[in-house]
Amino acid sequence: MNHRGLLRWAPAAAALSVLALATLPASANDASVLQDKIRTALRSAKSFVLTEEVKPGTLGAPAGGTVVYTVVSPNRYHQVSTGSIGADDTIIIGSQIYGQKNGGWTVQTWDDRLVSGFESDTFLVDVTSVDGANFVMSFPHEGPVKQTLSCTYDPQTFRPQKCVGEHVTLTYSQYDDPTLTIPTPANAKREDS
Repeated sequence: MNHRGLLRWAPAAAALSVLALATLPASANDASVLQDKIRTALRSAKSFVLTEEVKPGTLGAPAGGTVVYTVVSPNRYHQVSTGSIGADDTIIIGSQIYGQKNGGWTVQTWDDRLVSGFESDTFLVDVTSVDGANFVMSFPHEGPVKQTLSCTYDPQTFRPQKCVGEHVTLTYSQYDDPTLTIPTPANAKREDS
């Protein structure tokens, strides 16, 4: 199970998710108000998909790559990454984390901070400014480098739509899609230490 990929990329995507939800009229406090509204919108969604496209030449992904995060309320999360950022298929259901290993699934008990309400540390972002239905956010990327993304959101639902930056593009889709499911992997081998 490659938890390194999960821990490395999930915070960046999560940060972008929250950031995308922070759009209000421009003022000193508008960014934080929008961020709260976006966080609430993501938390209340029955499901959503976040597709993170990492551009070639990015630290940790010289040839680029894609990470698809599927979130299904109340506590199911699936991450699939491909490309030079590394291959990973991880499912979290509550405090159980499942990973691919030798053609099968393994399972361990893990901290459920990634999926508890979907607004935990993983999804925090710093909205820096708001302009109509657009906002700008910054989030930590590989190491000390911070990225700035220009984002759009739905001003009625406060759900983020798309964020574009120098190294990454985030696309949000499939809000409240009843066809989205994250099944528990069958016959997973327990690997708790």
